[in-house]
Amino acid sequence: MRRLLFICIGLWAAFCVKAQVTVQASLDSTDIFIGQQAHVLLKVTADSKSNVVFPVYPSKLLVKGVEILKEEVVATEMLNNQQQRSITKCYTITSFDSAFYYLPPMKVKVGTKEYESKSLALKVMTLDVDTLHLDKFFGPKGIAEVPYSWQDWRTIFWMSIVLIFMLLFVCYIALQLHNNRPILRLLRLKAVLPPHLWAMKKIEKLKSDEVRRADTKEYYSELTDVLRNYIQRRYGFNALEMTSNEIVDRLMSATDDASLDELKELFATADLAKFAKLQTQLSENDENLLRAMNFINATKVEEKEGGEEKPKIVPQEVKRSNRDRLILKFAVAIVLILCAGLLFEICRSIYNLLY
Repeated sequence: MRRLLFICIGLWAAFCVKAQVTVQASLDSTDIFIGQQAHVLLKVTADSKSNVVFPVYPSKLLVKGVEILKEEVVATEMLNNQQQRSITKCYTITSFDSAFYYLPPMKVKVGTKEYESKSLALKVMTLDVDTLHLDKFFGPKGIAEVPYSWQDWRTIFWMSIVLIFMLLFVCYIALQLHNNRPILRLLRLKAVLPPHLWAMKKIEKLKSDEVRRADTKEYYSELTDVLRNYIQRRYGFNALEMTSNEIVDRLMSATDDASLDELKELFATADLAKFAKLQTQLSENDENLLRAMNFINATKVEEKEGGEEKPKIVPQEVKRSNRDRLILKFAVAIVLILCAGLLFEICRSIYNLLY
C-alpha cells in the first residue's frame, strides 16, 4: 500500500507540473524620458505540446499614449525533461507624452484557455526647459557645404581617361579605314644567311680584291678572320678568341682528316705571314684560298628543303579584304556603344556629386 501511495503521489505531481501554466510580465525600466524606449518582457511557461498565442496589438498601442515599436521572440527554453517549454517575447515601447501610465495585464492563450499576466506601471518624464534664458537656444542651422575630395572625383577621373583612350582608338581606326591603310605597319625583315653561304660570299669578295691580295699580311688576316667567324657560327665555340692550334685541337673530333690537314697548313702559313712577315707568291695565296673553300664545303650544313634560304620580305602596305573591313567597322561600332554608356555614367556621377 505504501509503494502504491508513493506512485500515485508521483504521478499526481508530474501531472501538476505538466499542466501548470505561468505568465510573467516585467519592465526593464519603469522610469523613462520622453522619446526613450523601454522593454516589456512577457514570459510564458506551459506544456511543450501546447499551442501558445501571444497578444497582438494591431493599432501598435499598448495603451493610449504608449506605442509599441517592435515585438519579437527573444528566448525559447525546454524544461523538466522536455515536458515544458518557456517562451519569452519582448515588446519595445516608447511614449511622447509625460504621464504615469497603467499597463493592463497582457492576455496569453495557451491551448483553449486564456491566462493573464500582472499589471505594470510606466512613468514617462519630461525634460526641464529654461524659458528664462532664451539666449541659450540656438536656431536651426543651414546645410553646410562639404569640400570635395579626391575620393569623390577619383572614379569619374579614371572613367574619363578610359573614355579618351577609347575615342582615340576609334578615331585612329576610322582614319585608317577611310584612307585604306593597314592598321599595323609591318617592317621589312632581313634574311639571315647560313654560315657557309656567308663565308663563301666573303671569300669571293676577297678573291676579287686585288689590293688586299697584294698585301700578304692583310690578305691572310682577312682570310683567317672569315674562317674563324665561320667556325664560330658553324660549331658554336668562340673561335675568334682562340689561337690557331686551339682551333685545330677543338676541331679534331668534328671534321675529317683531309680537310683538317689543309686547315692546318693554311693557319701555319697565315701565322708566318702575320707574325714573321712571310711574303708569299700569288699562286700560293690562291692555293690557300682554295683550301679555305674546300674546308667550308666539307664542313657545311646543307639545308633540308628548298636549298638556299630566300629572304622573307613582308610588304609595308597590305590590302585589306572586305571581310576584314567589316570586322573592323563592327568593332568600332561596339566601342562607340561602350563610349556612349561610359559617357552617360560619367554625366550621371557628376550630377549626383554636384546636386
